[in-house]
Amino acid sequence: MRILIVCQYYWPEQFLINEIAPELVKRGHEVAVLTGLPNYPEGIVPEEYKHGKRDEVIDGVHVIRCNEHGRGKGKKDLVLNYLSYMRSASKKAKQLDKFDLVLAYQLSPVTMLAPAVAYKKKNHVPILVYCLDIWPESAQAYLGTGKIYRLVAKYSKRLYQKCDEIAVTSEPFINYMEKVNGIDCKNMVYIPQHCNGEMLDLDLNADNNGITDFMFAGNLGKGQKLETIIKAAARLKNRKDFVVHMVGDGSMRESLEQLSKKLGVENKVLFHGKQNRADMAIWYKKADALLITLRGNNFVGNTMPGKLQTYMTTGKPIFGAINGAAQQVITESQCGACVNAEDDEGLSRLMFDYIEHPDWYDACGNNAKQFFKAHFTMDVFMDRLEAEMRELV
Repeated sequence: MRILIVCQYYWPEQFLINEIAPELVKRGHEVAVLTGLPNYPEGIVPEEYKHGKRDEVIDGVHVIRCNEHGRGKGKKDLVLNYLSYMRSASKKAKQLDKFDLVLAYQLSPVTMLAPAVAYKKKNHVPILVYCLDIWPESAQAYLGTGKIYRLVAKYSKRLYQKCDEIAVTSEPFINYMEKVNGIDCKNMVYIPQHCNGEMLDLDLNADNNGITDFMFAGNLGKGQKLETIIKAAARLKNRKDFVVHMVGDGSMRESLEQLSKKLGVENKVLFHGKQNRADMAIWYKKADALLITLRGNNFVGNTMPGKLQTYMTTGKPIFGAINGAAQQVITESQCGACVNAEDDEGLSRLMFDYIEHPDWYDACGNNAKQFFKAHFTMDVFMDRLEAEMRELV
């Protein structure tokens, strides 16, 4: 097949589409990616991309870059970022040759579907959306429920309804898409994200340093509800035998650091900032157990963050304060334990249990790896994605 992938983000920005596109090439397909200028998450377009490198071949993938305003640091720049890609990529899409299918790899914002719809309108080929962020729900945390939100909701619904099939990363998405965006269940399918399994065969057992090292690794954003971890640590702050490592960066880092100081756990909750992906195995080896949280008051809180699959490859027990699909997977796989989202008291109890009785969780790491191999490998994911694309074509 000749496949056009539409996604606002691509290499050197770090998203799993960087692995999916070359894998499709390896499987014999001709692949082009219609994307923007790299600037996520820093918000600044690198010099070499400002006036050149609009047309590249990377690992056999034809990468077509469209003009894009950098994300910057404020809301105005972010809106301009979204709208500039939507406009330039939609214009470029109408100029492209004929493909058999459009694969829209949809993160936030939903406006990145617009170029896919523009291409379909001109060339009459089907669109398969791989939906990682559901809209308008993903925008509600920033927009509230006022007039602007209602306009975004109306536009999101229109974009989704113009697509032929929507693959979702969490089963609760199906219910949301049907109720909010009017998508027929027959036009949706559940395909969980894959994860690189490079850590499966590594020895990541932590050295015994006399304390319990918990770790959260990932984006320190608003939706992650990381206050839950800090409040849980504060409930245990009189203990001297544990520490929580926050590995990553994001919009909430400064306020989280302030909260840790306010609650007197600045020596218990350590912020290490963004790390190179190549070094993450070293960081995971430092951890005895891993923490995962997400907000719990909307449909987004029912999703399964991609970091859960990554966590499972490390062979560490996983403790969560999270709802929906993630809680279901942690429970079903017996890879750790979970309480409901934003339950800092419950999470502190899980942390206490692990500090006191780590042997209770000896089997969790192996359980996680076995469940991962059965459900979340690249081959499992690609076989399902490719089958859906062939059926549409």
